[in-house]
Amino acid sequence: MSVTQDASYAVRSLKRNPAFAAAAIATLGLGVGATLAVFTVVNGVLLRPLPYKDPSRIAMIWISNTSAQGGTSDLPLSSGFFADIERESKQFEAMAAFRFWPYALASAGGTDSERVAGARVSPALFDVLGVRPMMGQVFTEAQAVPGGPNVATISYELWRRRFGGEPSIVGKQVELSGQSFTITGVMPPGFAFPRGAELPPALQFALRTDVWTPLIFDSEDLRNYSTQNLSAVGRLAPSASRPAAEAELSSMMRAFLAQVAPNLKLGYHVVSLVDQAGRPVKRGLLILLGAVVCVLLIAGANVFSLLLARVTNRQRELAVRAALGAGPGRIARQLVTENLVLAVAGTAVGVLISVWATKVMLALVPGSMPRADDIRLDGRVLAFGAFVTLLGGVAFGIAATVSVRWPRLARTLQTGDARSTDTVSHRYGRRLLVASEVALSLMVLIAAILLSRTFVELQRVRPGFDTESVLTAGVGLPLAGPFNPIGEDPKWAMKLNAIVAQVGSAPNVIAAGAVSSLPLDGSFEAGGIRIVGRPDPPPGEGPHAQYNVVAGNYFAAAGIAVLAGRAFDTSDDEAGRRGIIVNQTFAREQFGSAAAAVAQEVRTTFEFTRNPPPRTIVGVVDDVKQTALDEETVAQVYVPESQMAYPGLTFVVRTHGDARGAVSAIKQAVHSVDPGATLNDIRTMEDVVAQSLARQRFTMTLIGSFAALALVLASVGLYGVLALIVGQRRREIGVRLALGATRAHVVRMILGEGARVVALGLIAGIGGALAVMRVLGALLYGVSTTDPLTFAGASALVAAVALVAIYVPAMRAARVDPKSALAAD
Repeated sequence: MSVTQDASYAVRSLKRNPAFAAAAIATLGLGVGATLAVFTVVNGVLLRPLPYKDPSRIAMIWISNTSAQGGTSDLPLSSGFFADIERESKQFEAMAAFRFWPYALASAGGTDSERVAGARVSPALFDVLGVRPMMGQVFTEAQAVPGGPNVATISYELWRRRFGGEPSIVGKQVELSGQSFTITGVMPPGFAFPRGAELPPALQFALRTDVWTPLIFDSEDLRNYSTQNLSAVGRLAPSASRPAAEAELSSMMRAFLAQVAPNLKLGYHVVSLVDQAGRPVKRGLLILLGAVVCVLLIAGANVFSLLLARVTNRQRELAVRAALGAGPGRIARQLVTENLVLAVAGTAVGVLISVWATKVMLALVPGSMPRADDIRLDGRVLAFGAFVTLLGGVAFGIAATVSVRWPRLARTLQTGDARSTDTVSHRYGRRLLVASEVALSLMVLIAAILLSRTFVELQRVRPGFDTESVLTAGVGLPLAGPFNPIGEDPKWAMKLNAIVAQVGSAPNVIAAGAVSSLPLDGSFEAGGIRIVGRPDPPPGEGPHAQYNVVAGNYFAAAGIAVLAGRAFDTSDDEAGRRGIIVNQTFAREQFGSAAAAVAQEVRTTFEFTRNPPPRTIVGVVDDVKQTALDEETVAQVYVPESQMAYPGLTFVVRTHGDARGAVSAIKQAVHSVDPGATLNDIRTMEDVVAQSLARQRFTMTLIGSFAALALVLASVGLYGVLALIVGQRRREIGVRLALGATRAHVVRMILGEGARVVALGLIAGIGGALAVMRVLGALLYGVSTTDPLTFAGASALVAAVALVAIYVPAMRAARVDPKSALAAD
């Protein structure tokens, strides 16, 4: 008989047992579907090669800062540092720098503008990535010079959306932020580097980049080692490695610092582009993969138990096949084939489930999942599914073969005894499987509860501002030429302050203001502070603080409490006294209290002018969570827009009633002051907080779903095993009842048997959870990995659900009729 005939017989056999087939295929489908969905995301984010040429040789380059406490952080490069390493490095064959740069793209009639995500990049970026344009060409080094032409390369998506896929787009003029640019080329579909979710939020890159323009360095830029605002990426030489490149660059940094700042501890960190993209979510995704593998193992254990029961009930059929000449090898082949067919059917259902489940997973983290464009069902995912199918089918087939009681087959046929009986090893093997299911479900449930408690704790954190009835919206002034804050400063400040004033006077608006980095959106800027009257510390060792530029009545609009002194007012204008506001942490660390900080003088190192005059602390405000709710409180300072103007701020508007009612007022104010200004990312402050928790919500929701599925599957497995035991021990139970045992005694016997299995599973599950909790620790906040309340609560829940699963077979055993049970013998 051929394999085809074996498969055909397997299909007919499953059709004759539709209840078994449906239960097994559905169980496998759920386990495989959930696993493939998570693996699809893991594959897209962590395993799938990036869509660039030879991506293993592409690496991000960061300046590494080792703090006095021993921590390290990756920082952007300055133009001076980048120029040095680009010129001197031998480990990289090409290197490029880039930075975020938003543009206002004018409509065809020039009456309206759309904000588009842009980046100023070294022309070498496209060579580093190994990507060529679909149409035209990218700009060249000859064009990326001071005084060079205004040229831009655009994305395929922008070309289709705004220009209708016009074939003659190359060479056409478009208006970006009030200036005319010549389009040199259109990049291929899908290319959008840099993609913001793959890079630190502080760099402010959009999710997708649509416009690339030349990054131009003048002679002053090449001497600038203090303004760190550039990201850098390089292609390693064929014989180079990342450790060797990092050692080379760090050696260059040490030589430089030995001359200018010997006490400063800086180096370089070279990170592969794949690792860079997956770093923010790698730990969480691996935890999700571990949780869903537990679900798959539970599903497999359930199917395994069903198969053992089925083989036990097929002893007479197998005996007939043996009597007709089928040897053990032939029967084993048939059993393996049957189980492979079952595994293929379960995996096919799982693939369909995974397609839907993957879409649901991505919808839970809208836009913030790194490499979201690369997440799709591909050959690697299908190969993984095929591996699971083959492994499961062969394992099930071998287990079914081993469970056949070969020595008793002939006697079964001779005596005509078709009763389903179990060996001791089979009974204990099934109990061990169920105990394993209980243990795995408890481990996943403990992880789910800890993550849920983390989510609850994060929502209780005081962010330092009030979210009720507050609207936020990004406003950007046209900025096409070189970033020239000194020359453009008065114009930017005048326009943005005028917009704030108009919005603040609109009906139902309580207060209006603006800030350069909105709290909890992940972005921030930082710089050094010097306390006037104190000795200057060595370079890199003085006070450091996050800073924000604010306009209008920002603190009232955001609901940030002023603890001492005052907020900025109209006296803090360009001609007024240079003021600065600090947060409570800065005041306490530097002066001991908020009251003591007021009227103190400080110097900043982050202002656009060199050696700016000192600023007077005019107020102290509450601490604000700038990047995440679980971040440590850090020093923060604020300076007024009128004295340090930014061309792009996020407006914050507090209103009576629904905050979204202020949208029209903001739009009208923006366009009345500057028609070329753009408005983007309109959302309430409540939405800002919710989006800051998107990744925690994603992980919590999925593991919670897996925990519920694991608990249900484990309960079904427990019920199935005990129901099988009751059916196989029906005659024994009948004898016990006939000899005087009470039905309550029978119930206690079955309950006790099930309880012992559950207790074994709970003990193993607690031990397993304690062993893996260190991996989960980095995702927790406000709760310990060994929290006794969580462990006790999860164990009690599993025990309660298991008790329900045990109770039904126990009551069925108590209803056995002794006469019918003995008569059936």
